[in-house]
Amino acid sequence: MLTDMFINGCSFLTTRPRDNVHTHCGLELAKLMELDVAVNLAGGGRGSKRMMWTTRTWCEKFPEQAKKCFFLIGSSGGNRFDYPTNDGYKAHKFPTMKTTWKTWDPNRDEHTKNFTKYLFKAGMDIDQTTQIESILALLDLQDYFQNKNFPYVFYNTLSDADINNEDIKFMFDKIDKNRFFKPDTSHLDYTVANKQECKPGDPHPNTEGHKDWARQIKEFIDANDLRTIQ
Repeated sequence: MLTDMFINGCSFLTTRPRDNVHTHCGLELAKLMELDVAVNLAGGGRGSKRMMWTTRTWCEKFPEQAKKCFFLIGSSGGNRFDYPTNDGYKAHKFPTMKTTWKTWDPNRDEHTKNFTKYLFKAGMDIDQTTQIESILALLDLQDYFQNKNFPYVFYNTLSDADINNEDIKFMFDKIDKNRFFKPDTSHLDYTVANKQECKPGDPHPNTEGHKDWARQIKEFIDANDLRTIQ
């Protein structure tokens, strides 16, 4: 029996008190589904590889609790490159997770600038690199959830770079769209189009934007009977 919700994603699944936004669509969806939030591993700047790793790690550490959860995953798409750190970065935020992460910023310091120049000179395509990592992470989670019989929904939080590689498009189509809410758009795009930003120039949703998105996800879940794995 489902009693809880597991949430993972980027800052679109966190509150923003400084902008008077004290909720997010995950919290609102949990209310609509009459579930308690078991854990929220979302945070600013998260990429899909980190979401995959932290989700699977939490499930393996807390298997009995995981069996009671509906999983909400807000993918930030092929825009971010995560990597584990050796410095315990922000370890206090998620005490159940012992691996700490950062999101790659190619302009962070001279070392990363030089590394970036080297990779680009060697022919690296950053868009394809991050798109492949994102798709592999979602396919991994999809297989994991289905093998465990864990009900879930994916959706995009951020606009993705255009996918121009036929192989990447082919693999993106292997993601089960029956459990992917609005795969051709994102919460960010919807927020801007409907003027639901938390403040001018900031595309994070305001309170009504979070509630609106949650209502639509709930309708999608109900219409497709997604509370269980078929």
